[in-house]
Amino acid sequence: METIDFSKVGLKMKELRMEQGATQEKIADALECTVAFISNIENNRAKLNLRVLLYYANLCNVSVDTFLDAGRPGASVEKEAAQEAELLRVFQTFTLEERDKIIKIMKLWKKTEA
Repeated sequence: METIDFSKVGLKMKELRMEQGATQEKIADALECTVAFISNIENNRAKLNLRVLLYYANLCNVSVDTFLDAGRPGASVEKEAAQEAELLRVFQTFTLEERDKIIKIMKLWKKTEA
């Protein structure tokens, strides 16, 4: 059975939380716990529970696997598939007009990198 490095899981939770602009205070309020508890989870000083994991997944609009895969060795192929699925999931939230613009921007971005 594979082991999960929960320090990496916590770091991923913190990274995605910050990308969403959410504070530990906001999460603590929503989960009715202390800021210290949230900090301890993100820094692998407290055990992660399913309730917190699900809250973070919903907050960050990702699957639970996004966090757990961060702590699994050799999950790069699975990570790529998860990223593609996440990209598609987010992309589908845009209107057709917005999608066209996003595609044009992505193509321009790749041209400037070449």
